[in-house]
Amino acid sequence: MFFFIFEINSKPVAKEERKITKNGFPVNAIITVYKKYIELFFIPIIPIGKDYTMYIPHPDEYFETGTFSKMPNEYLQICKEVGAKY
Repeated sequence: MFFFIFEINSKPVAKEERKITKNGFPVNAIITVYKKYIELFFIPIIPIGKDYTMYIPHPDEYFETGTFSKMPNEYLQICKEVGAKY
Protein backbone atom coordinates (compact mmCIF):
# COMPACT_ATOMS: atom_id res chain seq x y z
CA MET A 1 0.00 0.00 0.00
CA PHE A 2 1.37 3.40 -1.01
CA PHE A 3 0.77 6.60 0.86
CA PHE A 4 1.47 9.81 -1.03
CA ILE A 5 2.74 12.60 1.19
CA PHE A 6 3.97 15.08 -1.43
CA GLU A 7 2.02 16.40 -4.37
CA ILE A 8 2.42 19.19 -6.96
CA ASN A 9 -0.77 21.18 -7.30
CA SER A 10 -1.93 24.40 -9.00
CA LYS A 11 -4.27 26.92 -7.43
CA PRO A 12 -5.88 29.84 -9.28
CA VAL A 13 -4.86 33.16 -7.73
CA ALA A 14 -6.18 35.74 -10.21
CA LYS A 15 -8.53 36.18 -13.15
CA GLU A 16 -8.35 39.36 -15.17
CA GLU A 17 -9.85 40.65 -18.40
CA ARG A 18 -7.55 42.53 -20.80
CA LYS A 19 -7.97 44.11 -24.22
CA ILE A 20 -5.61 42.65 -26.82
CA THR A 21 -5.25 43.04 -30.56
CA LYS A 22 -6.25 40.00 -32.60
CA ASN A 23 -6.01 40.25 -36.42
CA GLY A 24 -5.98 44.05 -36.16
CA PHE A 25 -9.13 44.25 -34.01
CA PRO A 26 -9.30 44.91 -30.25
CA VAL A 27 -10.87 41.95 -28.41
CA ASN A 28 -11.22 40.99 -24.77
CA ALA A 29 -9.11 38.17 -23.36
CA ILE A 30 -9.66 36.45 -20.03
CA ILE A 31 -6.34 35.68 -18.32
CA THR A 32 -6.09 33.32 -15.36
CA VAL A 33 -2.95 33.04 -13.23
CA TYR A 34 -2.22 29.80 -11.36
CA LYS A 35 0.47 29.28 -8.74
CA LYS A 36 2.07 25.84 -8.55
CA TYR A 37 2.95 24.49 -5.12
CA ILE A 38 4.52 21.44 -3.59
CA GLU A 39 2.00 20.26 -1.03
CA LEU A 40 2.55 18.23 2.10
CA PHE A 41 -0.64 16.57 3.35
CA PHE A 42 -2.72 18.96 1.17
CA ILE A 43 -1.04 22.06 2.68
CA PRO A 44 0.83 24.28 0.17
CA ILE A 45 4.44 24.49 1.34
CA ILE A 46 6.80 25.60 -1.44
CA PRO A 47 5.75 27.75 -4.44
CA ILE A 48 7.50 26.50 -7.58
CA GLY A 49 6.18 28.77 -10.34
CA LYS A 50 3.23 30.17 -12.21
CA ASP A 51 1.12 28.93 -15.09
CA TYR A 52 -1.16 31.04 -17.26
CA THR A 53 -4.25 30.47 -19.36
CA MET A 54 -5.76 32.88 -21.87
CA TYR A 55 -9.23 32.53 -23.35
CA ILE A 56 -10.34 34.77 -26.21
CA PRO A 57 -14.13 34.39 -26.49
CA HIS A 58 -14.71 36.09 -29.88
CA PRO A 59 -12.70 33.60 -32.00
CA ASP A 60 -13.10 30.95 -29.25
CA GLU A 61 -9.35 30.38 -28.77
CA TYR A 62 -7.72 28.96 -25.66
CA PHE A 63 -4.01 29.05 -24.83
CA GLU A 64 -2.15 27.76 -21.80
CA THR A 65 1.37 27.31 -20.52
CA GLY A 66 2.39 23.94 -19.26
CA THR A 67 4.18 20.74 -20.05
CA PHE A 68 2.48 19.84 -23.34
CA SER A 69 1.17 23.19 -24.57
CA LYS A 70 2.63 26.35 -26.03
CA MET A 71 1.42 29.93 -25.86
CA PRO A 72 2.47 32.52 -28.47
CA ASN A 73 5.16 34.88 -27.13
CA GLU A 74 3.08 38.06 -27.47
CA TYR A 75 0.32 36.52 -25.35
CA LEU A 76 2.82 35.11 -22.84
CA GLN A 77 4.23 38.61 -22.25
CA ILE A 78 0.73 39.94 -21.52
CA CYS A 79 0.11 37.06 -19.10
CA LYS A 80 3.41 37.71 -17.33
CA GLU A 81 2.45 41.38 -16.89
CA VAL A 82 -0.78 40.29 -15.22
CA GLY A 83 1.02 37.63 -13.14
CA ALA A 84 3.57 40.16 -11.85
CA LYS A 85 0.81 41.71 -9.71
CA TYR A 86 0.08 38.45 -7.88
